[in-house]
Amino acid sequence: MISLIVHTRNSAGTLPQLLATTKWIADRIIIDMESVDGTQALAGAAGCRVVSVKPSDGVDAIRNDYLPLVQEPWTLVLDSDEWLSADAEAEVTRLIADQGATHDAFAIPRFNRIAGQTIRNRSWYPDQQTRLFRTGTVAWQSGHHRPPRVLTGDDRLKVLEPPDCLHIHHHNYGSLAEFIERQVRYAITDRYDQTFDFNAYLAASYAELEHRHDPRKDGDLSAALAIVMSWDKIMRGVIHWERSGRSTVLDNPFTLPFVVEATDEAIRLRKELKRLKASKSWRLTAPLRAIYGALNVRGWIGRKAGS
Repeated sequence: MISLIVHTRNSAGTLPQLLATTKWIADRIIIDMESVDGTQALAGAAGCRVVSVKPSDGVDAIRNDYLPLVQEPWTLVLDSDEWLSADAEAEVTRLIADQGATHDAFAIPRFNRIAGQTIRNRSWYPDQQTRLFRTGTVAWQSGHHRPPRVLTGDDRLKVLEPPDCLHIHHHNYGSLAEFIERQVRYAITDRYDQTFDFNAYLAASYAELEHRHDPRKDGDLSAALAIVMSWDKIMRGVIHWERSGRSTVLDNPFTLPFVVEATDEAIRLRKELKRLKASKSWRLTAPLRAIYGALNVRGWIGRKAGS
């Protein structure tokens, strides 16, 4: 009934857990990008079909090239650093039996583990991923981490809501250094199709700080991840600026996201933000409203020195 398809590259460290939790799937296809660490041998020993392909910086779009290899009515897609829980077979079977007639694809909640900790903030969980679908009904977009399209229409996608449902488990990054390195690589190799607007990147950067910082759920690691994701937006803005020919002024560099104490300089910057917020120039005030809102929510605007 189900085929599993997985893209791998030097995945010997994480693949065994995936193989162990999907052994109930008879047809498992490994698309391997010239691994040199024994990944292909592990997959072959587990009875998988192994297809060797050239390496690629991103696997999202190239998934489409190999989905036709699937022979079963339903397809399950996993990354090589993901695995399923012990009750996955029963959950998948029940899901298809109960809702397969009315839905062609299922977005499955995913637990993300970073630097040894499962992250619970709303930006990281439930993180529903469209991975189980009727064969031939889903296609991935080019670029990194863009959601796939359900070809039969959005109304044929069922988004599963936790806690009582199937879950994917994900070993995202073993350390913060690995996390930062991967974000840089994603930014450099990603596509930048939209019109360049550095203010949009600034607004997105502050939004990342606001959405991802949740020490109540994730402790100090929450701050570190929020900072990395916030600066990821700035980094992408600079890359996009260069690829756009560097023909536009990089507006408002003083608004780059950093946490400041209530010093004289911090107070000056807050006053400058207030002045710009009152500006009549729509070009400035439209994106700055998002920035101002994020800062205001965090209490960074309007504080007095020593508060």
